[in-house]
Amino acid sequence: MSSENDKRAVVEAVIEAWKQKDVDGVLEQLCEDVEYHFLVGERPLIGKDWVRRFLENFREHIGAENNWRILRSAESGSALLVEGIDDYLSSDGQRVRYPYMGVFEFRDGRIAHWRDYADSGIIAGQRAGDALPEWLETLVA
Repeated sequence: MSSENDKRAVVEAVIEAWKQKDVDGVLEQLCEDVEYHFLVGERPLIGKDWVRRFLENFREHIGAENNWRILRSAESGSALLVEGIDDYLSSDGQRVRYPYMGVFEFRDGRIAHWRDYADSGIIAGQRAGDALPEWLETLVA
């Protein structure tokens, strides 16, 4: 992994696989001993098996529409930092949209550490049917 473009291509492959609910496609981009913080502050998932169980459960809560996207990225050593928008319909029809920051650390061309930073209160509120706060609308538009 020598360039930001290479790292970003790996992250975009994760995103495209997830849009198709393709757990195996996501896992192909991860190291066997990956450490994944779905939300920093929560206990990390360690290893592909744990990540698989999490993703298989999580995809059941995602409806047909998924517009996860990266807005910008920056590289620092073996890491790619991304700012993006997670935007999807839940399986019960609730629209969930929020800005996030992700850090992906690479080893041998795969993701070894993955940390997502987002406001869990905003996410939980939208899953419960609350509207996205007005001050976030411009960030997710």
